[in-house]
Amino acid sequence: MESENDQNVEYFKRPHLIWYVLIIPSMTYLGILAYMPDVIPFDYLGPLGILSKYLYLNHRIVPIVILWMALATHLFEAIYVVKTANSLNINVKCRSRWFVQTLMLGYPSTRLMNKYYASHHKKN
Repeated sequence: MESENDQNVEYFKRPHLIWYVLIIPSMTYLGILAYMPDVIPFDYLGPLGILSKYLYLNHRIVPIVILWMALATHLFEAIYVVKTANSLNINVKCRSRWFVQTLMLGYPSTRLMNKYYASHHKKN
């Protein structure tokens, strides 16, 4: 979706599907490990279960800290992407999509916006 107007650029691009498959379930698992670890079947998850059980039993704060740091990072990246999109005159509908996508995925979405920003400034 790309069309150039002076005030209303329509640009939105999705990262590869693999990023959705990896990041969203991982963040969900981390949230469950941090706040509802009793529902996780550690013994059926192989090495991930061993690590998760170790963290749950010995270092309960670690998954919580990692989760909140990741969420904060995704939020700051989403704000950055929206500000970058605004500077490129990308319309509100697309900026909203960028915000939600970056909030969910983080860096893969930010990278796409940075590539677009770099290509836009090379032309000018």
